Amino acid sequence: MLVLALANVPTIITVLTGIFLNNGRINDLNSRFSSMETRFTGLERKFENLDHKFDTRFDLLLSKVVDLDNRLTRIEAQRH
Repeated sequence: MLVLALANVPTIITVLTGIFLNNGRINDLNSRFSSMETRFTGLERKFENLDHKFDTRFDLLLSKVVDLDNRLTRIEAQRH
C-alpha cells in the first residue's frame, strides 16, 4: 500500500506544479489585459479630444462660410 502511494507522489507533484504554473500564467495574462485596457482608455481619451477639436474647427469654419454667404448676398442685392 505504501509503495503504491509513493509511486503516485511524483505524479501528484507534477500535476500540482502544472497547476501553479498555469495559475501564474493566467495572472500574467490578466495583468496584460488590464494594461491593454489602460492603453485603450488613454487612446479613447485622445480620440475624444481630437473629436472635440474637429467639432470646434468645424463650427468655426461653418461660421466663416455663413459670414461669406451673408456678404455675397448683400453684394448681389446691391447690384440689382
